[in-house]
Amino acid sequence: MAVSSRRRITALVITLAAVALVTLPWALFTSRADLTFGPHEAQYRITADSRLTVDFGPLGKVLVPTEDVIPLGLGVHVDIGEIPVSGESADDERPAADPDAVADPGGGSVDALGGDIASYASLFSAPQAQIDEVIDGLSQEILTRWALAVCVITGGLVGLALFLGPTRVDTIIRAFVGKELLGIGLVLVLVLTGLGTVVLNRPQPISPDPAFEGTPLAGSQVTGRLGGIIDTAFGAVQDFAADNDAFYDDVLETLRAQWNDRPITGNWTDRGLVPPARVGAPADSGGDGEGQKGVTTFVFGSDIHCNIGMARVVGAVAGMSRADAYIDGGDISMTGTSAENYCLDVLDDELPDKLPRMIVKGNHDSMGTTQHAKTRGWKVLEDSTAEMAGVKFFGAADPRRTVFGSGPQLETDLTADQYAQRLRDEACQADFDIMLIHDPAVGAPSLRSGCTDYALSGHWHRRVGPENFGSGTRYVNSTTGGALANALTPGPLKMNAELSIIRVDNETKRPIDVQIITVTPDKKVQIDPWVRFPEPRPLVGQPPVDEPGR
Repeated sequence: MAVSSRRRITALVITLAAVALVTLPWALFTSRADLTFGPHEAQYRITADSRLTVDFGPLGKVLVPTEDVIPLGLGVHVDIGEIPVSGESADDERPAADPDAVADPGGGSVDALGGDIASYASLFSAPQAQIDEVIDGLSQEILTRWALAVCVITGGLVGLALFLGPTRVDTIIRAFVGKELLGIGLVLVLVLTGLGTVVLNRPQPISPDPAFEGTPLAGSQVTGRLGGIIDTAFGAVQDFAADNDAFYDDVLETLRAQWNDRPITGNWTDRGLVPPARVGAPADSGGDGEGQKGVTTFVFGSDIHCNIGMARVVGAVAGMSRADAYIDGGDISMTGTSAENYCLDVLDDELPDKLPRMIVKGNHDSMGTTQHAKTRGWKVLEDSTAEMAGVKFFGAADPRRTVFGSGPQLETDLTADQYAQRLRDEACQADFDIMLIHDPAVGAPSLRSGCTDYALSGHWHRRVGPENFGSGTRYVNSTTGGALANALTPGPLKMNAELSIIRVDNETKRPIDVQIITVTPDKKVQIDPWVRFPEPRPLVGQPPVDEPGR
């Protein structure tokens, strides 16, 4: 008698369930995720030892108990790799805040060394970005591996069934009729036996290192040669993190205290309309764009250079100003390595949830930096236009990538000058309201040509404008990270850091005015009066303008 279709379906469901159940532990414990750990490349995998194991190879291991944070007795093993670098590190010149002194503002070899300590310290100051990255990476690898295993085994069984033919398959199914529970039991025995073996092979309990008492790593153990230097090394990292947190805690306290007393006058539209009644309301009273009707508010930063402390300030300003969007003029990292994606992740986490955000690549970022930004939901300008809060922006990635020792390297087939000319041609054909470009010199031909009315930039580490330039108007933001020549950018500020709030008229889509927020190395916060954007003007017999920082 032929096997009924119901029996066939039951057998198929049981087979799929058994395959899924058997392959899940395999997928869980064999998956590998290539991510980062502080400044290092690192490979992560799931274990069954209730601990986080950070393996530094011959130096030893750091063992951290995880019973309270990872369920089911699971743990994570991290194999630490190299610190990714670009070029040689023999060049001690750190591009400066003064573009006339150094041709390329941005990171330097001091940051290359000190940035490693800052990256470790960031794990204490803002660990959530690293945790999210690990969870996402491992989850993707496990699900991919599990789905692949189920598909391969199921496909093999289907192929075997086709090879045997319906008659033999019916005979096999009849042999298991009424024995479904036995089959399920066998599968469970196999799974539990495997898990039991893992549990029985669990390592010895962790012996806590006294050096970690009173820290986030309390209860951890260090093995091997690493144990001999952990007190000094961990103390340096902990002190750096503590100083960084204390500095920006004070800055944020000062910022919040001054916020409601900030200058609120200004041209509320480019037609001079009076401000609405809600102007000056407390920051937590709700509403968009500081309660301004007909006005869109943007928070604009640039050249953060991995200063995660200032990322907290950016997030606070975006929230208190009730900004409609955040735009970044580039150089969010120092060299654009994969490990420095963490710098963008921290800023992304600090910005208000669901706040639209946009970035253009700077010369200290890489194509990988902006690709990572896309995965976090950022809009990226790459010879393209994008709309943010009703305003259409146009921009392109900086063609260079500045690396330590070897200087700028072109990431395109065009030089910076050639790229600027191509950008001008594209601007003349594009429909947009505001250009966002990292280097003002790259955007200069577009302003001179009359094809761009307004341009926002960074790169020079000093503020310029808003001012007329060519037949348009430009504004150059200073460094939001406080990036000083030959000094470590992450950590307490070594020079002034600036962040801009820009208001745009919703009807004309023209920038109205800008307010500068300055944070100083002595933790003072200055909120300037609003400065009006001058109207673009026709270019009449104006001589060529030499650009600083070329």
